[in-house]
Amino acid sequence: MDLLPGADELTSAEFTSLLPIAPGFIGGSTIAKAPQTQLIELGLIQKRMGGFMATPAARTVARIQIGR
Repeated sequence: MDLLPGADELTSAEFTSLLPIAPGFIGGSTIAKAPQTQLIELGLIQKRMGGFMATPAARTVARIQIGR
């Protein structure tokens, strides 16, 4: 991924799914499959230890969008 995606590139379901993960780790069953797949493809989350972890890019995207 070359650039961080902005809010306009994430659907509301993807962005809503990203927010609880942004601080760290969340269990795998708490994210719907479609947003989960897209967030992985965008490099915003990684599947680890039976759940999902936010990448540094995800934390940045969440902070930028929440700060607006």
